[in-house]
Parts: sequence; structure tokens; C-alpha cells
Amino acid sequence: MNSYFLLFIESVTSLSVSISVLYVISRPLINVLSRICPDEQAAAFWLSYTKVMFLIAPLLLVLTVDLFAHFSDPLDTWRFSLILALAGILIGLYVIGKHLGQFVTAPQQTGDAS
Repeated sequence: MNSYFLLFIESVTSLSVSISVLYVISRPLINVLSRICPDEQAAAFWLSYTKVMFLIAPLLLVLTVDLFAHFSDPLDTWRFSLILALAGILIGLYVIGKHLGQFVTAPQQTGDAS
């Protein structure tokens, strides 16, 4: 298989995974950001920042590791790039969850415990 075509497939795979995740989390994320940010411009900025990072980080991870990992079978290379893209998304979700979790508090229970 042509190396350029494989690079293209890996990039498209990474971007597709990122766009799918962004499609799922964008609306809930803007709702949370609207509650914790001081104004709408700040919430819009952080949403845009998150979207850019979710596109760049998995792609960077895939392209960087692809320099060092060489498989004889192109399917193995593609599979490894998919794993790396998902790992990049997982790391990104963990970081966002950790930071946003600081601002979201559990509701206090009221009433007696009888």
C-alpha cells in the first residue's frame, strides 16, 4: 500500500473519531461552560479551544507514533492509528472532566435521615 495513502487514511480516521466525539459532547459542554464561565464570550472561547484541542491532540499522537512504529501489514498500521486516536480522545476527556469536575458540586441533601 502506498505510504501517502496510508497517511491519509490514518489522518482521516483520527479526524473522524475526533469529530464524532465533538458532535456528542459539544451541546452538553456548552451548557456546563455557560454555567461556570463569567459570560457567553468566555464559554464560546473555551468551547472553541476544546474543539481545536480534540482535533489536534489525537492527530498529533497518531502522526508522531506512526514515525516510530512500523508494521508489515497496512491493516495493523491503521488499527494502531485508531487505537492511538481513541487514546488521545480518552486522555482529552479525562483532562476536561478533571478540570470541569472542580466546578460542579453535588447537591446537598436536605431533611433528616430518619
